[in-house]
Amino acid sequence: MARQARDGEAVDVDSRLPDPGAAGADMEVAPLQLALSNTLDVLEPTRLAVNAYLAPYELGEGALYKVELVLEETLVNAIRHAFTDGAVHCIDLTVTVDADTVALRFEDDGIAFDPRLATEPVRPASIADASPGGLGLMLVRRAAKFIDHARSEGRNRLTIGIARA
Repeated sequence: MARQARDGEAVDVDSRLPDPGAAGADMEVAPLQLALSNTLDVLEPTRLAVNAYLAPYELGEGALYKVELVLEETLVNAIRHAFTDGAVHCIDLTVTVDADTVALRFEDDGIAFDPRLATEPVRPASIADASPGGLGLMLVRRAAKFIDHARSEGRNRLTIGIARA
């Protein structure tokens, strides 16, 4: 688990992660739940915590790559674009796994944004016309099995599913 950061300090990721091997055949495994500050320094500890949680599931390299891509691109977009007041905010991350899907759920109180409605970036005519950045959402869409979004009580609730196989 993690504690919410205050005054810009980084989140502490606790090593006490749910143990998928501890659940019986008919018991549901506890999700991984993290409360993250809206600062870029949470990216690496969050990636490590998610990887540790997913390790017992023995995901293939392709699925793990997609999870890491979606995790990083979504968090970076939220950190850079969702909050306009300069204050410390919390991004809640929940990771769940079922037979077919790894689901990443991001919740924040940032500006309303439904990534399903965003337009695809225009491809440059040449490499000389290209500029860095702006492709993260397109990459997330291509990696995702599904993307769901809801805005409720002033919060974005974004769930992105990635196929386990």
